[in-house]
This record gives sequence, structure tokens and C-alpha cells, in this order.
Amino acid sequence: MNIIQIPTFTDNYVWIMHELNNDFAVVVDPGESKPIIDALNINNLQLSDILLTHHHHDHIGGVKKLKEIYPAANIYGPEDIRIPTTIDVKDNQTIWLDSINEEFRVIDVRGHTNSHIAYYFKNKLFCGDTLFSCGCGRLFEGTYEDMYKALIKIKNLPKETMVYCAHEYTLDNIGFAKIVDPKNLDLLEREKEVKYLLKNGFFTIPSTLENELKVNPFLRFDVKDIKNSVQNHFSKKISSDAEVFKYTREWKDNEYD
Repeated sequence: MNIIQIPTFTDNYVWIMHELNNDFAVVVDPGESKPIIDALNINNLQLSDILLTHHHHDHIGGVKKLKEIYPAANIYGPEDIRIPTTIDVKDNQTIWLDSINEEFRVIDVRGHTNSHIAYYFKNKLFCGDTLFSCGCGRLFEGTYEDMYKALIKIKNLPKETMVYCAHEYTLDNIGFAKIVDPKNLDLLEREKEVKYLLKNGFFTIPSTLENELKVNPFLRFDVKDIKNSVQNHFSKKISSDAEVFKYTREWKDNEYD
């Protein structure tokens, strides 16, 4: 499977998947159409399927135009009147895409929005705005408990999982992660790597779940250093991993962004 990474807007990524031996392609979260159409044309590909994770415009804005040009394309996504799906999918459902000969598992990862889903296949996770490298999505609609449960699901995937998120937020996320987890040597190494990649025109995404478990404070709510840091910052006793996550997210929302 070949995965093409398409930068869009100022910091979005759209993903195009296709087998090397056929002409069909699947796109994930096309927020705008022109870069996708250009990439499909350059690679002589025909769009067969669109996978949508949630309703925000920078993830679905290009769907209407793509559907006009590729009318046979199926549009998968969660059941939500704000999302222009042709096929609704839900948690733990598997979908088989004939065009690329792959089966995807749908994972309910609500939190960023109330209907957010992710797609998983062969140790590849397309998670929209739920998990970022060294960060996680803001809670626009869901609750802290929703997002905590979503991150638990991701945390329990195989460590070799490649995380294909939708934004280049890594360096900024590291800035906050260093405040919460200042003694984390893996995090400092990741910062060096990220600065090198960006300086030389490369992407920091995808990342690996194994690495995120070492450096991402929003996946490390069960780590003593994170818990202590959050307790000290808020001057209060925290009793559960879910609370550690909640207060870490509050910290970033209220005092960093």
C-alpha cells in the first residue's frame, strides 16, 4: 500500500492510499479539493472512496467538488447530519474497500467532536484530530471522559501502529509537553528530531504509537511523573488516570494555547 501525504491549508494533512498495481485511490479527510485532484492526476489515480473522521470544514470541505468529479466514489463517515456521507459507519464496524483490497476497522473516538471516528488497518491509524504527535485534539463537543476513553482505545493498539493524524502541530505540542514532563529525555530527543525534520523540509507525521507512548503527555496519564506534575501545578490531589488527563488538557487549554 502506498500512502501519499498531501499538505493542505496551513498545517493540515490529507492522506491518499492506493495499491501500487492498480489505479484506484482512497482519500482521508479532504478539507479542500484542488490538492487532492492534482495529486490524483499526477499519479494517474481514480478516486474510489472517501473516508471522513468528523464534520469540521478543514476535513470535509473538498468532498462536494470531489464527488462532482468522481461521482462513483463512496463517502464513509459517522452518522451525523453535518457530514455528507453515502455510507454511515459506527464503532467496531469493519468496512471492506474493494478498490484497494483492504479492510478497515472503525473506532469511535469521540471527544474532539461528538461523532468523531478513526480508521485502522494493518497497524495504520487515521485518527483525524483525536491524537496528534505529542498532543491531542481540543474538546469542542465531547467531554473529558469521552476523550479519555478514546485515548485509551488508541493507547491499547499495537505499539508498532503508525499514527496518521491530520495536523502538523508537533513542535508546538512539544513546547507544552516539556512543561508537563520536563525530565523526559525521550521528549527532548523527539524535539531535536522534529526541529531537524522541519528545518529540512520534511514532515513530522506519521509518528509511531510506541514513540507517542514515550513522549505524549496525553497518553501518559498513568505515568507517575505526569501525575505529580499535574498535582503540583493545580495544588490538588488527583485520584485517577482520567483526572490526570482532564487536568492536563485544562492546563494546555487555559495556560498554554
